[in-house]
Amino acid sequence: MRANVARIGVLALFATGALLMGADMQSRILALSPQNREAQELGPLSAYIEGQGENGVIWLKLRDGQVLKGRFELKVGGSFGALGKARGLDRPGGAYTSDGDPITHGHPAFIDMQGDNGATVHCEVMHDREIHHGSGVCLFSNGAEYRVLY
Repeated sequence: MRANVARIGVLALFATGALLMGADMQSRILALSPQNREAQELGPLSAYIEGQGENGVIWLKLRDGQVLKGRFELKVGGSFGALGKARGLDRPGGAYTSDGDPITHGHPAFIDMQGDNGATVHCEVMHDREIHHGSGVCLFSNGAEYRVLY
């Protein structure tokens, strides 16, 4: 009897979670690869996005334990800033999927994060709305530059 009650409780928990999250709820992991000396010192990193649709909350934990939090925002019809343009994200071949395919239904997205001790990260990515993948570049306040891929 107890086993059945436990199973029903677990099923109810999963069902409630699915209803609260909705069909548009997404969770993605962004892989950040070091591109310069400052980034090499920090090493490879991962950021995590949770949210509905193409806007969400993002957080990144550094190796020293510091957590930076911010927002992922898609700018349909928008354009890249100086960082994205300088890295060629607005040109053909400048942005690609994790499989290496070009992004064909892309729109600029921006990520801004801040830590408790004042550290900041600004990212500009090309997000493909059909397959929910993208790539871009992130610049940390200490000068570390990362290529981001998800």
